[in-house]
Amino acid sequence: MNATQVWLGNKSWPSNQSCKTFAEDVFRLSGAKTDKEKAFAFFDWFTRCMMRGTVLCVPNRAGGYSQCFNSLLVLTGWGHGFCTYWGWISVECLNAAGLKARRIVSFDNGHTFYEVWYKGDDGIEQWHAFDPHLGWYLLNENGEVASCEQLGRNPQLVQNPLPGHSVPLGHHPDRAHLGLLQRVGKFLIIEQPLRTDENHWELQKGMEAIVHFIPEAPDKALFVKRDMEDSLAKSPNGAHCVIPEFSRAGGELHSKHNPYWRNYMWPTEEGDEVNEGRPVRWHGSGALRWTPLNYGADAACETHQAVFENGTVRPKGKDCFTEVWYRIKLPFLISWVQVEYDVAGYGDDYWGLSLSADDRQSLWPMEVKSHSPCYGVAVSGQKQWKKGQSTVQGLREFWLRLDMFSHHENPTLLVRGLRLSVGFQHNMHLQPRILPGENTLWLEAQTIDAGCRVEAEWIYQFDRKERREQLALDSKGRCESRVCVDAPSPEDVKMTGIKLRCL
Repeated sequence: MNATQVWLGNKSWPSNQSCKTFAEDVFRLSGAKTDKEKAFAFFDWFTRCMMRGTVLCVPNRAGGYSQCFNSLLVLTGWGHGFCTYWGWISVECLNAAGLKARRIVSFDNGHTFYEVWYKGDDGIEQWHAFDPHLGWYLLNENGEVASCEQLGRNPQLVQNPLPGHSVPLGHHPDRAHLGLLQRVGKFLIIEQPLRTDENHWELQKGMEAIVHFIPEAPDKALFVKRDMEDSLAKSPNGAHCVIPEFSRAGGELHSKHNPYWRNYMWPTEEGDEVNEGRPVRWHGSGALRWTPLNYGADAACETHQAVFENGTVRPKGKDCFTEVWYRIKLPFLISWVQVEYDVAGYGDDYWGLSLSADDRQSLWPMEVKSHSPCYGVAVSGQKQWKKGQSTVQGLREFWLRLDMFSHHENPTLLVRGLRLSVGFQHNMHLQPRILPGENTLWLEAQTIDAGCRVEAEWIYQFDRKERREQLALDSKGRCESRVCVDAPSPEDVKMTGIKLRCL
């Protein structure tokens, strides 16, 4: 029994279901009607929700980890990136939502940004250059956002910007990379095919996923690639942003964004050469938990010679090699898996746990306390990654195999406890938080099997009290609920978790 294509959101915050819905919600929330208004609205909201930080590497099915160029995964499952990723994701979002945008790479230095085609208030249709990663756009002689060609023809637009230009994101005036703007006159246009990926939860009965608005523990977080020369690639485990609240020029950097950021900022590592230990935004964490034996054979995707009884499983008979396979699929990046087990039987009985990342075509064993009956906890995550061993780090789907056999005529080998916990990371700044004013919460599912129920719960703090808002679905479709929060500022409402479960 399960529920498919489950998702939730708040109409007061941009959706993290797809790049398309994110951009469309940005336009709606900003009241943007013209293409120019939409371009500016996206520039602001993308800065609010995306972070500058280290590159994401994921398993490449070729024996190693490589840079990820899945726009939706980087945006919602990781939330950090270099200029390449900011430009890549921006163009994906804007084109998916109906604007004409293209990715640009400066020929002289490889810096990436994007241009949007629209008619300005001067009545001229042209390309307009935006660089959200460094936070700039500059105005031409007509007071419109300049194109790359215009910046290249008139260096004064860079050297002596006209009033109304943006403020670069560089936290330190000497590290704002303003010199890059003098080089954008020569550029490459990158053709970027449009993707239509969507995020969904696929839940089986008994699964519960909790999205936390706090970073993952450093020893469990995704272990990012550290062999690149760029200092951003040397961020700590799990990664963090490089945009602090205050600049080295003595002022507040982003007054319109900071009320949305303050509850979700933590200090960087001491001595970090980018932020010098000051508070910045981090990734979010979460975990999916499940006790599949409570739901018998129906919870497994494949079984062989297994007998399920009263929340336990045992071999069918003597010398019967027993296999039970479970499939776990998440919309975000898995950072670790933990299996708590309790196995009873004689000392010469055998059991084991294995993992697969390719639909059971290959598998690797999990390290257990003993292959004789025992109690213990098996883990796959950062520790294995550091040793160069196979691990679930960076996956979004895997299969778990429980196997056992006994040489006894009447086997007493019995697995009577199996508790799965799967940690994941996500961009907490794109999760559907609750804000001051009216919030319209929604929950949807394409299918819900008979006997199942899907519930969602928003957990937050306001006025020194913990509050919870709930939604529930008994059948496919969508449900909504409105909640009004009488708070003066977004920083007065602190999200702590979002819970999703299939009962």
